[in-house]
Amino acid sequence: MSATSSVFNFRYENGRRYHAYAEGQYPVPNDEVEADRLDLQHHAFRLTLDGKLYRAPIPKDVQNVLDVGCGTGIWSIEFADEHPSARVLGTDLSPIQPAQVPPNCEFLIDDCEQDWIFHDQFDYIHTRAMVAAIKDWDRFFAQAYANLKPGGYLECQDLAFPIRCMDPDVTAENSPLIRWSEYFLDAAKKIGLDGTSPRHFTPQIRNAGFKSINYKNYKWPVGKWAKGARFKLLGRFVYEDLMDWLPSSSLGLFTRVLKWSREEVEVFLSECRAEAKRKDRHFYADV
Repeated sequence: MSATSSVFNFRYENGRRYHAYAEGQYPVPNDEVEADRLDLQHHAFRLTLDGKLYRAPIPKDVQNVLDVGCGTGIWSIEFADEHPSARVLGTDLSPIQPAQVPPNCEFLIDDCEQDWIFHDQFDYIHTRAMVAAIKDWDRFFAQAYANLKPGGYLECQDLAFPIRCMDPDVTAENSPLIRWSEYFLDAAKKIGLDGTSPRHFTPQIRNAGFKSINYKNYKWPVGKWAKGARFKLLGRFVYEDLMDWLPSSSLGLFTRVLKWSREEVEVFLSECRAEAKRKDRHFYADV
């Protein structure tokens, strides 16, 4: 309701729309294509967690919940629906959330890398797929700790780069997707982002003061090569997610940071897409 007009002054570049608030903090678009990708990725996360929204052992009647980097707001909205007792606050750099939301759910335009100025402490803080958004994870974990009630929980669901392949003979020399992953890591590093950061969360979370840390690694197959109906369905979601993530993640970073032309990016991404379709290559992501 109270968003000022400046947060709607979006930037347009390479045919994509980017957020204007805290410009440059998040190098990924906020347009309809990206919103659809985020909603599709949401279903991949739910499928990974056997239909659940979270793993933390929070009570069903949890009260005060924060969703950092809420994107389209789909997690916040579904959590609010499933937990009528909760007051759910979703924060993001972009005002791309729907207007029709449950009465116990609201959204705030906020940069989580700045000082947090919430007036109440939370019972549960959730964040997901923020690997390309947060530069200072130590500070993020410290602020999350300071804004949690005693006994509260922080849950981070994230994807870690680089992309992996089951086939030992697939290397950067003969794989556009492996090379793309390396280029992404290089470009992200140049603007202060660590694409491998979720692999190192445990010691950082411990250093922030958290106790009883629980870490679980999941594999996301790209495509339908994995055995079992559940993994085949997950693989379809992940494949579609990757197809949209390739341009979303690369157009801004590769042109701004690596100084590629848009045409060079598009040609390279077409090679990546062609490889992702190959039946003889078995790519996956660590989640």
